[in-house]
Amino acid sequence: MPVYEPGTWLNPDNRPEWCEIGTVGRFAVPVEGGRFDRHHHDDHEIWFISAGKAKILTDGAERYVQAGDIVVTQAGDTHDVVEVYESITGFFTETGHPAGGRTGHLHASEQDAAGHAVPARPLPADFPAR
Repeated sequence: MPVYEPGTWLNPDNRPEWCEIGTVGRFAVPVEGGRFDRHHHDDHEIWFISAGKAKILTDGAERYVQAGDIVVTQAGDTHDVVEVYESITGFFTETGHPAGGRTGHLHASEQDAAGHAVPARPLPADFPAR
């Protein structure tokens, strides 16, 4: 069984032949110097937020996320990390590509592909307590 260490991710170029998952990996957006890119995929994507608190864009709306949350994004849905309140780390997987599907981040514009600074903000008063 392969092990993908931090800084690597499973993708069609390096996955075992028996594996039908599109991609698997980790992501992080720190409070200081965080960057992300507004993007979509040809397949569905699932995130597990393992640490931190942030606001994301998914399913056409901005939503708060925090450690323990699972985010499910439908193929073609634009998503992004809008702002962070605590550095976030997470796990992602693309569920498997349709015939002719492309791997990785797809962008609506060159500006989206260039990515953006993710601002660090104080925790909003309406952030859900758990």
